[in-house]
Amino acid sequence: MNLKAIFTFLVCVLALGCAPENLPQNSPFCLTALGCSKEETPKLSPKQKQSDFAEKPQVAADRFTPQVDILFVIDNSGSMDFVQTSMSRNAYAFANEISKATLLDFHIGVLSTDMDSCQFGSSKENSCGKLYGTPRFISRQTPDLVSVLSQKMNIGTNGSGTERMFTPVIAALKPPLRDDVNMGFFRPNAYLAVVFISDAPDQSGLGWQTFLRQLNQIKGSPKKIFAYGVIRKYKDRNLCKSPAEPLNNQDVEMLLANVVNGDQTQKNILSLCNRNYGPKLAQFAQDIIKRSASRFTLTRLPNLDTVEVTYGRQVIPNRGFDGWTYEPATNSIVFGPDIQWQDQGEGVSIQINYDFISDETILKPKGN
Repeated sequence: MNLKAIFTFLVCVLALGCAPENLPQNSPFCLTALGCSKEETPKLSPKQKQSDFAEKPQVAADRFTPQVDILFVIDNSGSMDFVQTSMSRNAYAFANEISKATLLDFHIGVLSTDMDSCQFGSSKENSCGKLYGTPRFISRQTPDLVSVLSQKMNIGTNGSGTERMFTPVIAALKPPLRDDVNMGFFRPNAYLAVVFISDAPDQSGLGWQTFLRQLNQIKGSPKKIFAYGVIRKYKDRNLCKSPAEPLNNQDVEMLLANVVNGDQTQKNILSLCNRNYGPKLAQFAQDIIKRSASRFTLTRLPNLDTVEVTYGRQVIPNRGFDGWTYEPATNSIVFGPDIQWQDQGEGVSIQINYDFISDETILKPKGN
């Protein structure tokens, strides 16, 4: 190797990055020796920083529209004549309250306690678990829904004297009725609320534990089932008893104590002895609204510092009873019972924006 070649080699070694402008006449020898190409090595522009190339956070935007399917199970036996006269008036209070909840997507249907005709191979139009009246159920899209529900709940008193409150519910929510005459009412991801109105004990023969177990199988979780009652309490069985029937079991009352919204205070039970129970029935509607909008399972694992929850123009804060909290075990946003949901008009959903940690979907929403 001559002196010129040695000199050229040393210059190449000292050249920074082997960039062509640093090499003497783009020496092929130099490029070959250091494995560099003739292409210019990419550089950051003066305005660029290394942080500009950091991975950007991935943003999720989940929407939540609470859904609930509400079933009224109404005793239509002859002993309910004294109640039916005030049924429409009291039902109006419930329907009026539920219609105000613009964030809630609801279905409301009515069942009778008459299951006699199905035992003999033929069923009347409004018995045996078939939803009563036309339309079969009411939704937010039903014109004049408050008046329609009020009229629908006045189902008469010509039904069977053997009042079955549990079996009509199971029949209504399972095939074949679920996929036939009751089609569209039941939604697997929606909450289920059942309201019993009767002066009699249940005579289904199921027992409250078996009934609740079957409901859990239909809905997939006991947390998605609420129950309420306008009934004669067992301790008051001798009150307002004429022309009511003997109250010889507590199955309905026991059921109401053991659902997720039941407790010893019996806030989910009203006395049928008070015929003006409309205002209290409106409180049932308020409770259903709060519980149906109680939680939402996020689609991805969130960076909690970035979670923002809004309902239209209303910002929901991250705090206890009147805001939201995060439940790690279920990857859910849990809404407090004291949130005052402000009317945002039709079609507005709760929106949850956040940066997510994983690129994979962790949990899919279940209507929550």
